Amino acid sequence: MRITDKTLLRVYKEDVKNGTLIIPDGIKAIAPGAISFLPNLQYLIFANTVEKVYNSAICNNPFLKKVQFSQNVKEIGSFAFNYCTSLKEISLPKSLEKIGDGAFIGCSSLNTIKIKNDKLEIGKLAFNDCPSIKTILVPNKLNCKNLLSIEAPDAKIEFIDDLQQ
Repeated sequence: MRITDKTLLRVYKEDVKNGTLIIPDGIKAIAPGAISFLPNLQYLIFANTVEKVYNSAICNNPFLKKVQFSQNVKEIGSFAFNYCTSLKEISLPKSLEKIGDGAFIGCSSLNTIKIKNDKLEIGKLAFNDCPSIKTILVPNKLNCKNLLSIEAPDAKIEFIDDLQQ
C-alpha cells in the first residue's frame, strides 16, 4: 500500500487479505486509480477518516461485492466505482454531499441503493448502465430532481422517514 499526505495512492493485490481490504485509519482521501484492477478484492471497508474518493479511484474491480463507506465521506468522484460489476448494494452515508458523473456506471449487478442525505447532489449518469437496480431507498425530504439522473425504469423508489441504519 502506498500512502502520502493522508492520501491512499495505490493498493496492491497483496494488501487484500481473504478478499477484504480495510483502508487504514488516518487516510482522508483515495487517489485516482488507487484501488483499481484488483482481481481478488471482494469487500472494501473505509476507515472513518476517509472524506473523499477521487475520480476513478476504485474502478474496474469485477469481484467487488460490498463497500462499507466511512460515516464521514463527503464526496465520491466521477467514475469512482465504474465497472465494479459484482457490486450488489450500496448504502450512502448521511455525510455524503456529492456523487460525481458516472460514479457507478456499469455496476451491472447493483440492485439496491440506499440514500441517507436528503440534499445529496447526484451527477449525470451516476448510475447509468446499471440494469439490475430494483430498489432505491431515499429520505422523505429528498429533492426529487436528484433522482432524475438514476436510469432505472423498473426500480421501486421507497421514501423512508429514517434511513439512519
